[in-house]
Amino acid sequence: MRFYISGGSENSAYIASLSTALAKNGHIINTPACTSRASYDDLFEIAYKKVFSVTDADFVLLLLPGTDETLAELGLALASRNNKRIVVWSQTGNEFLPGDEACAFYHHTAVERLQGDFEELTKKLLNL
Repeated sequence: MRFYISGGSENSAYIASLSTALAKNGHIINTPACTSRASYDDLFEIAYKKVFSVTDADFVLLLLPGTDETLAELGLALASRNNKRIVVWSQTGNEFLPGDEACAFYHHTAVERLQGDFEELTKKLLNL
């Protein structure tokens, strides 16, 4: 299965851990990295790779809290969701609550919302 995993910078260790574990299980992980020192040309290439990676993935996993890029990736996943599984995970679930900071797209019928312990998320994903 082709995975795309993304999230905010505070989730980078989680992303690396999941990528390693899923790759060991034979899954393909395609999550292009973006560095703060990227040039204009690098950013162009990274954007192209991210769009392709999200639209090509079988499974898109977004770890919250995220960034503006995370929301763009969610939009890409929804727009290209041909048999794609889209999961948004939050440790606390606060991002799913109604309010000024609420994101309606987290509540789209094609999006699965998961909340809880990271180890439980890892176990669920490894059992796919």
